[in-house]
Amino acid sequence: MVMAGICGAASMASASIAITEDPGIISPCNDAQVEVIWIGSDAGYTGELSWVNPLENGSNIALWTNHSASAGDSFVLPGTFAEGQRIDFVYEIISGGIDIFSTANESDWGQFSVDASDPHNVIVGIEDIRLPGGDSDFNDAQFHVKFTCAPNVPAPGAMALLGAGGLMMGRRRRA
Repeated sequence: MVMAGICGAASMASASIAITEDPGIISPCNDAQVEVIWIGSDAGYTGELSWVNPLENGSNIALWTNHSASAGDSFVLPGTFAEGQRIDFVYEIISGGIDIFSTANESDWGQFSVDASDPHNVIVGIEDIRLPGGDSDFNDAQFHVKFTCAPNVPAPGAMALLGAGGLMMGRRRRA
């Protein structure tokens, strides 16, 4: 059963290599809180995952290395994000074959496998050896980007209008 899952993931990953679509992780709503949750790693090289902070002129905030993080470790990104705002990450190989990949760099897009079928729970896998080398399994670093959207709260004016409408309906029934 495990083997079928691994083979299925490998064939899915292989199919996505030729299509180097933008792996951008996009906020699905306004005022989204973003949590990055480590899933795991099956890599020999040591790599460091960082978030590209748009508030600090694109400086990177290191989250974890693939050999120091444990499944379930999480980091809440500071601030909130607007609907359609891009969330970018960098993965730097710091021991083994030295290299760096970014979701913001078009020439690196093939290094990332992104499953955004649920836009509130995006799963990202990284291949740590520059393609076409490597094994294309995208399990060298895996993490989950969880978007929590602020509840839709009606504006105070809308609530007042709704209340006034209710009063008018009540008066009309009494008359």
